[in-house]
Amino acid sequence: MSFVKLLKQPLVCLALSIVLAMTIAKGLSLATVCFFYTVSSCFIEVLLFVLPLIVFSFILSALVNIERGSFKLLLLIFSGVTFSNCLALTTSYFFSKTVLPFAGVSLSPDFATKFASVVEVTFKFGFPNLIGTEKALLIGIGCGIFLNFLNETNTLRTTLKDASIWLSKKVSLLLSKIFIPLLPIYVFGFCLKLSYDDALTHLFQQYGKVFFLSLSLVVLYIGALYLVAARGNIRKAIGYIKTMLPAGLTEFSTMSSAAAMPVTLRCAEETTQDKNFTALVIPSTANIHMLGDDLVILMMAMALLSIFGMPWPDFAIFAPFAFAFSMAKLSCVGIPGASVFVVLPVLQTYLGFSPEMISILTTLYVLQDPFGTAANVMGNGAFALLVKRVFKKV
Repeated sequence: MSFVKLLKQPLVCLALSIVLAMTIAKGLSLATVCFFYTVSSCFIEVLLFVLPLIVFSFILSALVNIERGSFKLLLLIFSGVTFSNCLALTTSYFFSKTVLPFAGVSLSPDFATKFASVVEVTFKFGFPNLIGTEKALLIGIGCGIFLNFLNETNTLRTTLKDASIWLSKKVSLLLSKIFIPLLPIYVFGFCLKLSYDDALTHLFQQYGKVFFLSLSLVVLYIGALYLVAARGNIRKAIGYIKTMLPAGLTEFSTMSSAAAMPVTLRCAEETTQDKNFTALVIPSTANIHMLGDDLVILMMAMALLSIFGMPWPDFAIFAPFAFAFSMAKLSCVGIPGASVFVVLPVLQTYLGFSPEMISILTTLYVLQDPFGTAANVMGNGAFALLVKRVFKKV
């Protein structure tokens, strides 16, 4: 890989933007820092405004354009995805409550007060809240399910199917050509503010522990899934993992479910020994069943609640949060770093995340995205094995 191509890699661009922010922050004027911080804030504001459209377009496209296989299998897949996402979130919830206190992740008043600094946002678009993300999600699911009951030759179905494909392509273009390339600028502005306030180094010191804990959780959880799929046979489970590793490594290097899809299909076909089954399950779950995201995002969220001195949610609050989180993930798209955006409103609504906390979580998520995406594809390999076994019994 040439030096120019290396510089164009998303992770390299993000790392360089952080290093640059840490290096030059103290040499810039307050007005300059406020300008870049305002750009970052406007980025999130625009994203949250168009988010309902993103959610609607992708959930409708996923439901309308899925292959018309057995309705039972289709129902099993989406029920299984929802259950699996909720189970992973619940596991991460109890794991975080157990290990984060022992790791010393706790209230950091010095860090929290940095957000009351002289660095302020000087401009906002002030977009109106036309429709909530949850409503857009429900409308997309309702339309998708309704259209699936119509005949393939029905005019309404074919028209809306073509429209959903066009809309999802336009939204993908918006994300891939505008939002994702601008991520380094967003990260730069936000990290510039943190570095100016002497908070950036402290953030990474705190999060370093969380990163290794979340990585350990991901390895243990996905390993346990393969062990269940192998019916307790450790040697067979290791064989499954070895077979799926090329897909995981491809996803790690590209940070894209779409780019890794051919390798994922080939590896999953080898483990399930069923090409037709794999061709339905893997593409339909690649962008909605993301165990790496479930496990890591929740642990990051719990850690940030601790750092900012906010209470952890009890299970009565966590249960609806987990379901809303899982529903939001049904509208994800396989573009590097984009899947965290759809759950931002859920974090705001159920966990009380402030705009500053959302900015921190987004930055940290994008930086660890290669590990998360690799975990996603490895988890989907285990999911295909488990769904096949359940479907045979049903």
